[in-house]
Amino acid sequence: MEFFRIRFINKIRPDTIEIRYRAVLESHSSDTIFEGHQLFLKSYLDTTILKSGEVALKAIYNIFSATPKDLILDQVSFEQSHDKTLLEVPTKQFFDQYIIDNGVLDRVIHHEDKNGKPVIDTKLVTELRIG
Repeated sequence: MEFFRIRFINKIRPDTIEIRYRAVLESHSSDTIFEGHQLFLKSYLDTTILKSGEVALKAIYNIFSATPKDLILDQVSFEQSHDKTLLEVPTKQFFDQYIIDNGVLDRVIHHEDKNGKPVIDTKLVTELRIG
């Protein structure tokens, strides 16, 4: 079992919204194991998936699908959007439910509470980048 982290960076331009993401190992080498990006043309976009943060969760699911099952997600860093009317970070509750609903609980750090319900311990970090 090895840990990895994902970092999201977005760019909102006059006509487009771009979301880039990179998954790297949590080791001395910090090898990149997956890189991707999505480009949305604003004039042909239903922003619902962006406003809820689901677009990021779908990207995480794709990373899980393309990487070995013994890689465990330790941390996700999201860049906070400068325009929250177009793009938003998923909530912790939405992240947790998405992970459970999509059957990828074994790909995140988690434990069970006293009632036997899963508690996801993977860290979600929101960063505000200037410039």
